[in-house]
Amino acid sequence: MLKKVLQRITQVIKSVRMTDISPSSVAVQQDDKGNKRPLDEELSDHQKKQKTESGEQSKRLPKRKIAMLIGYNGKGYHGIQINKEVNTIENEILKALVKTQCIPQEHADVPQKMSFQRACRTDKGVSAAMNLLSLKVIIDIENLLEKINSHLPEQIRVFGYRRTTGGFDSKNYCDNRTYMYICPTYAFAPLENIVTDEYRMTDDVVEHVNKMLARFIGTHRFHNYTSKIDAKEARAKRYIISFTCGKPFIRDGCEFCVITVRGQSFMLHHIRKMIGITIAIVRGNCGEDVIDKSWKPERVDIPKAPGQGLCLEQPHYDNYNKKYGTDGIHAPLDWVEEQDEINKFKEEYIYSDIMKTEKDEKIMMEWLGTLQHHVFDFVNDKDDRDSRFDKKRFLEKCKRDPNIVITPDTGFKLKSKTSNESADSNNSENAEAKEDNSDIQLDSEVKIKSESEVKIKSESEVEIKSEIKEDKDLTKENEVEADQDSKPVKVQS
Repeated sequence: MLKKVLQRITQVIKSVRMTDISPSSVAVQQDDKGNKRPLDEELSDHQKKQKTESGEQSKRLPKRKIAMLIGYNGKGYHGIQINKEVNTIENEILKALVKTQCIPQEHADVPQKMSFQRACRTDKGVSAAMNLLSLKVIIDIENLLEKINSHLPEQIRVFGYRRTTGGFDSKNYCDNRTYMYICPTYAFAPLENIVTDEYRMTDDVVEHVNKMLARFIGTHRFHNYTSKIDAKEARAKRYIISFTCGKPFIRDGCEFCVITVRGQSFMLHHIRKMIGITIAIVRGNCGEDVIDKSWKPERVDIPKAPGQGLCLEQPHYDNYNKKYGTDGIHAPLDWVEEQDEINKFKEEYIYSDIMKTEKDEKIMMEWLGTLQHHVFDFVNDKDDRDSRFDKKRFLEKCKRDPNIVITPDTGFKLKSKTSNESADSNNSENAEAKEDNSDIQLDSEVKIKSESEVKIKSESEVEIKSEIKEDKDLTKENEVEADQDSKPVKVQS
């Protein structure tokens, strides 16, 4: 029985061999290297299909893991992170990569397919002199950087790229990050001084600022310098390496200084709140003890400085450079060759724009007027907010109120009512005047009183008060808020 089975198997093998195409039975042709291969017309349909698929596979360019260095002015963009509903920096970059054929459209729609990651997330309006992206792209393209930049707006630039290890992650491999804050020096002027562009910062004030900034160096619980993070959570602990204020300099008649902070990582509004409380202490709005209170578990009212001057300076990869930068295969992520181009971009599109915007719109000066509405003390969670009095929303409500007229010379003035309106509300106005004769103080510089006693509609008052109380919900927004350019006023109800 076994002998018959073996004979049958032998017959099957012989029949299969007879059906195969032998090299001698097929016409052949020589390629450029002299190697013989069958002619296409002599191949079967299956063999032709296999040849076509192998040819297409050979034409596909390989994707490589790289670290891409970018810089951008965040003005007009809702941060860097991908968001299909609004315009962001990463949206622009992915569009440019698709047009350059570095990535397919499906990778732009689902960035996880190309292991996409950013070193630092910047919020709305915040710029970056150097930020790093890690991703897998096709780099075997002639003049790759020029082609990518040709599809980007002028305020966004790709400076260069480096081949990295397969597991490189620009966020997780980043050791620490450096941010800078360009601030007009009049922000540190004492309360008794009149705030103008003519203010000049003395060496004593610079020393005082550096002394306050040094209080944040080290490991602390920064739950009071962000939102929706409890003191008991591990992520509330952050490590600040250095925090300094540089020498002031004058640009277009206004004096500025650069505050530089380097830390392991930062939370939402973290840097802006540290600078905000430093300004309040140096000006005299509160004492130094507020910083000591902020380390305690309870919530403390900490002001948040404007985001206009904030800029990401550089992410650092010291450990990666030490381990892989000298292995002879991978280049270190130090970007020495691109430094001249980076400095030129910073000066032309970031530094100059920040200082020009501050000089024209006086964002910092408007924000200084809101410091007096902070308590700089422990507050309940329900009352916890970045700005205890939202001047921007109040002024917007005033603009929509039909009983308030905005005048270009003085700012705001209460509109006089008609004779019928006065007759109907005469009794209620007299009663209201007896109950409340206090003024709403917005700033001590400009005081505007109504020409006649007019009662602001109670509905508008309720709306304004409700707007002041609901600002806690605004802390979840990753936005850089800037007050509207309007003169501070004093309204008499």
